[in-house]
Amino acid sequence: MESLEGEDDLAHWLSGSDPQITLTEGDSRIVLRRDSGALVLGVELTQHVPTNAQLENWMRPGAASLHHFPGALAQDPAHGALWLLECLHDAPHPTQVQKSLEALLNQRDTWRAVMARLARPARALRTTSRHPLSP
Repeated sequence: MESLEGEDDLAHWLSGSDPQITLTEGDSRIVLRRDSGALVLGVELTQHVPTNAQLENWMRPGAASLHHFPGALAQDPAHGALWLLECLHDAPHPTQVQKSLEALLNQRDTWRAVMARLARPARALRTTSRHPLSP
């Protein structure tokens, strides 16, 4: 995981009562928000509003991803960017929050890598012979 800007701020926020904190990791925003006895973690997946075709592509790995990662795909209603969200209940320990954030960031990196690979043009297949042509 890259250095999380504001890691000390996170520890301070967890011990306080402010309703929300925004951190950064690389070029992504991370938002932690207290909500009705739960802690909602959000990691920005895209910075721009995806087109309908792009949104369909982002949704494809959703179900399979939930088998390996805890984050659910969500779209910001105000700006349209895509986020990965996880909800932690029962006042989680700071170590659990760090591990959950790390898992969300790993999920984000995996999704971005998959989408970058899918966006590349397909390579032309070359036929190869299993048998030599010369005697």
